[in-house]
Amino acid sequence: MPIRLVNQFAKCSQRIAALLIMASSAAGILMLSASAQDDQRPINLVDMAKYYSGLASQDRALALLQEQINNTNPTLLQADSIVSNIWRDTDSFAGHTDILSQIPSAQRNGTDPLALAMNSIDMRSAAPVNIEMLTGGAVESPSQVIVTIDQSGMLDDSLAGIRHQFDIAQQNGQWQIQRAGRQVRCQQGRGHQGWSEANCS
Repeated sequence: MPIRLVNQFAKCSQRIAALLIMASSAAGILMLSASAQDDQRPINLVDMAKYYSGLASQDRALALLQEQINNTNPTLLQADSIVSNIWRDTDSFAGHTDILSQIPSAQRNGTDPLALAMNSIDMRSAAPVNIEMLTGGAVESPSQVIVTIDQSGMLDDSLAGIRHQFDIAQQNGQWQIQRAGRQVRCQQGRGHQGWSEANCS
């Protein structure tokens, strides 16, 4: 089931709230400002979660934010999204084919998180590549990053695109891949058109 903000804020982790801030800001949907007339600073989702106490005004604000997310970026909180997966902190990404075991142990550690992700997949040279890195707030010196590598527009009879997502953390001065998953999108008439772990025909 998709994440509902009102249900989840009482048990919020700082990491997921920071990731949601970045994703929401990128979509241009985080437009709420502090309600007090003498405080016009933008609202920080980590603070919203930290000070959430179930007030009617807080529930209404979260419902409005949820509606804005659903209207502008409906995949942001769906069950297999990166936000939902980080929030639930499972061993593998839900809704993805788990590929961590396919990456040799020696190749899961390194000094550059992006290089770790890039070296862990088979890049299709004919497909355009879009890469996104989310640091969860600590932009200058992050200790955890999410890397998404999207290869769409593939010249393949069955596959239209492949998306890989990596959860990479820094430990003892080295970056280590913690979780890795793959989703695919099918060509017209060959299966599902959205990102899914299901195979195409």
